[in-house]
Amino acid sequence: MELNLAVLSNGEVKEYDEDFTISSELYKSVGILDLKDLHVTGRIYLDSLSMLVVNLTVTGIMVLPDSVTTEPVDYPFTSKIEEELDTNDENFIEYYQKSQNILDIMKILWENIVLEVPMRFTATEDAHLSGDGWSLGLDKNKEEQIDPRLAKLSELLDRKE
Repeated sequence: MELNLAVLSNGEVKEYDEDFTISSELYKSVGILDLKDLHVTGRIYLDSLSMLVVNLTVTGIMVLPDSVTTEPVDYPFTSKIEEELDTNDENFIEYYQKSQNILDIMKILWENIVLEVPMRFTATEDAHLSGDGWSLGLDKNKEEQIDPRLAKLSELLDRKE
């Protein structure tokens, strides 16, 4: 998604209300399994001080691995982007191709999507996973069981009382 800045220099406002996609090579590197239903709405314009004002809202669904079960889980997100970029700033070149007077909106969108990725995410509410000799979570219905290796110790303690 590229925007010609010459259009904005005439005082016009670029309105967005469209779907977009992001390359899978980009999001696989940050732990996202898939990005679905990406949509951007909002507007971009130049204010009177030659500041590029970006007011966008990105919505979509990230497919992330569950932190407990590692199963793919849909994680809906919304990211509000409210930035002012100084067109005279040297950091603006990261987004801007001066030779063609083009602004790459996708870089701005991607940075804000990455900020929405949670550190850990699980869809399991009451996980009671267990295996041979181990368990995860608390089983509230089970009575507290004594380790058979310590059963004799428990009997000795009961006798002293």
